[in-house]
Amino acid sequence: MWMSSDRRLARMVLVLVLASGFCGALALARMQLTGRAALLFLGWNLMLAWVPLLVSLVIASRHAPGRTPSRLGSVALGGVWLAFFPNAPYLVTDLIHLRERGFTLLLYDAMMVFAFAMTGLCIAFLSLWLIHQLVARRAGRTVGWAFVAAVAGLSGFGVFLGRFPRWNSWDIVTRPGELFVTLAVHAQDPLAYLLAIRMTAMMAALFGIAYLMFFALTSLGGVVATAETPAAPPAAAAVVTAVVTADDAATAPSVGSLPP
Repeated sequence: MWMSSDRRLARMVLVLVLASGFCGALALARMQLTGRAALLFLGWNLMLAWVPLLVSLVIASRHAPGRTPSRLGSVALGGVWLAFFPNAPYLVTDLIHLRERGFTLLLYDAMMVFAFAMTGLCIAFLSLWLIHQLVARRAGRTVGWAFVAAVAGLSGFGVFLGRFPRWNSWDIVTRPGELFVTLAVHAQDPLAYLLAIRMTAMMAALFGIAYLMFFALTSLGGVVATAETPAAPPAAAAVVTAVVTADDAATAPSVGSLPP
């Protein structure tokens, strides 16, 4: 599938761009109303959420029919995609920044953070869906869903690393040694870090169930298209039946005639 020619995908990306612009407008309006730059960091988090989607679009276009991408390039892009992917579901945890500043402002902040979180999740869903379809085509449906489950689990752990030890995606390159030590400590005695286990499991379950709902909704298009396929009108069916009957009568031997 050639991504640049897929109009449905282009429409979805356009909707996400508009939603991201709406989120940015909410943040700027808040700054204008309050005179404070609080919560503007949500815009940066949303920008990071776009990175895996852009990478997934590149990966999908590289694996379009008729193309033979290099394995090394695919592995490199896949690594970048997986490293930045938790930034999208991470936006859900930004709800902790809600503070009591009066009912009106609290309500505004709640709707704004929800808009950012919802947009981030939709970006993550589309990004994962693209890679999920690619894996399923190459390795089968079972492997495809196993891949989704693995990504959900890794994303849950990635959200934990970002929210509590405060690691970033680019620390894989800028601080690889320190990051490796953190991962090794958790791997040696995982039961000593119950918070990490609980946070990972909760985020993985939340994201996995949300993606299942997204996947189910995307499947409704085929159901609706099948249900709306027009059947042959009764009059047309009668005409076809009459023509077939007339042809059969013309080619059938008359009663009482003998074959030569």
